[in-house]
Amino acid sequence: SDGFFELETLPRRAVVVGAGYIAVELAGVLQALGTETSLVVRKERALRNFDDMISETLDTEMERHGITIFRNTNGVSKISLDDQTALKTVVLNNGEVIKDVDVVIMAAGRRPAVESLNLKNVGVKQKDGEYIS
Repeated sequence: SDGFFELETLPRRAVVVGAGYIAVELAGVLQALGTETSLVVRKERALRNFDDMISETLDTEMERHGITIFRNTNGVSKISLDDQTALKTVVLNNGEVIKDVDVVIMAAGRRPAVESLNLKNVGVKQKDGEYIS
């Protein structure tokens, strides 16, 4: 997602990959500025681990404001570049394809970098993937 801050011009068409609040914010900002924006989520909706009312309302509002949401994609399979047009094609794991994209922003979650903290030794419980529970 750091690439968002490196943009020198407003893209005509953007794809934001991720379902967390950073992906949602970036998609909303781009759409509000006039970029045709798509949000790619692995499962059924963004912020799915938040309160249902919040994530469902957010989903409705994003679509109302023109963001196209690609759901149940299981992520991105491939991104290819057309050398002549400099536009990208995004192929999703569910077979859907998004063509003629100027910018792809990867804002998917990251694995926590907490291994060196020895959290288990101080009694902090963790879920799979080292997330604090």
